[in-house]
Amino acid sequence: MATSKGGEMALDMPDQQMDTHRIIRKAYVGIIPFLFLTTTLTYIDRSNVSFASLQFKSDLGLSAEQYGLGAGIFYIGYAVFQIPSNLVITRVGAPLWLGMLIFAWGIVSACTSTMKTKEQYYAVRFLLGVFEAGCFPGSWWHLQLFFTSLEVGFAYAAVASSTALSNVIGAPIAAGILFMDGVGGLRGWQWLFILEGCITAIYGIILKFVLAPKPSSAYFLKPSERTWLAARQDRLQAAFNSKHSRQGNWWASIPDWKIWYLSVCYAILQFGITAVVYFNPFIVEALFFGGNFSGKAPKLHFADAHDQAWHTAKIALFSTVLWVPVGAGMIFVSWSAKHFGERNWHSSIPSLIAGICFLVVPTTIKHSPAGGYVLIIIAATGVWAPHGPMWSWPKTFLHGQGAAVGIAIFNSVGAIGGFCGPYVVGALVDRGGYVKCMQTLGGLFLILGVAIALYRPKDLESENVAGDGVSREPDAPRPDSVELAKADNESQAKTV
Repeated sequence: MATSKGGEMALDMPDQQMDTHRIIRKAYVGIIPFLFLTTTLTYIDRSNVSFASLQFKSDLGLSAEQYGLGAGIFYIGYAVFQIPSNLVITRVGAPLWLGMLIFAWGIVSACTSTMKTKEQYYAVRFLLGVFEAGCFPGSWWHLQLFFTSLEVGFAYAAVASSTALSNVIGAPIAAGILFMDGVGGLRGWQWLFILEGCITAIYGIILKFVLAPKPSSAYFLKPSERTWLAARQDRLQAAFNSKHSRQGNWWASIPDWKIWYLSVCYAILQFGITAVVYFNPFIVEALFFGGNFSGKAPKLHFADAHDQAWHTAKIALFSTVLWVPVGAGMIFVSWSAKHFGERNWHSSIPSLIAGICFLVVPTTIKHSPAGGYVLIIIAATGVWAPHGPMWSWPKTFLHGQGAAVGIAIFNSVGAIGGFCGPYVVGALVDRGGYVKCMQTLGGLFLILGVAIALYRPKDLESENVAGDGVSREPDAPRPDSVELAKADNESQAKTV
């Protein structure tokens, strides 16, 4: 047994690393699946409008710009309620607050089936944004209770990869539900909102009872493992507070230039993400199913409702091709960033690749629509890949309520990009097709790649491999297998 520089007793057992890693793996397994399912349902309810709109755009008489505006209005409600939602979650905990939000947005999503005008479309999208505002930042806040910053980066990327999975599984589900067109006197798009919204609401009730609120009450860990994990996080918190005494206050993140710099970068990222999410089915239609990539979309005519349902189903199914490499890219880049303890190039290089691919798409499509879509897939993978590394940055300089408010600022500014993405793309499509859209996205992601590469604040240069901006010494002692077994036996004896 040896004493660390910080005066703490450290165990030098041969299997100490194995035990530590085992606890973290168990924490991953105990937390990530529930948040993964939460964000999967979030994105299904948020983006199912892209498939439903293949039918309801004509029912409501919407132009591409009006459709994009409604898709983007979601992010206004999303941005406005970020900070209030995150302040609440620090007081009541993730299980209760996330469960309530999920139930509420499931009901709102189901109510989307009742819209009959563009104004009602805008209203339900705004309300959906209000209730979904706490999901992603709330998930991040909950993860940082259990993990260090680089562990959070990997964990959050695993959770956020559900954005890709939601489209992989959401597209064929949407295709099947759209075939219910006419059942019970409802259109297929109405059934899509009703069924998926009700499933989400039910899950919101379940989540309250299955998500562990904090390390000390993590039911999937043994008592000794809970004690160690809680002690580690407390020590990291104390070490951070001693180095950044004011950063734990709720207002501390507001004047911090780093959170605003990262937020602007994230807004560009969200611009690209939402543009791809809400217009990928229409790009597929323009390239392969009778549309027009370089000009205004022609009005398509169908023999009957079944013919239209089959048309939309083919587009929805083909759209899934993009999301498999996107999800794989997110996981790989985040794993690599965690493995090498590096964020800048893991975020910058994918963004630069995305920018180049977007710019080359219009020229390639003239010769090969399939080749052009392959470039769009590569670009989309580059758009999503920085997600994990970028979300791990705020934890390096924010903790406590300061982290909750800081991440709300980060996500709120990002939501501005989320609003602009579909609206700007819709406006450009109405004025001349997708060529200018690709050029706009290409330019923005080249700027983003350079901006991330230049982000190297001096106070984070000494960041250790754990990525928490604190030295290794304050970390809690690692348990060995003997002490873990002893603590578990003592706990069991007390219960008897």
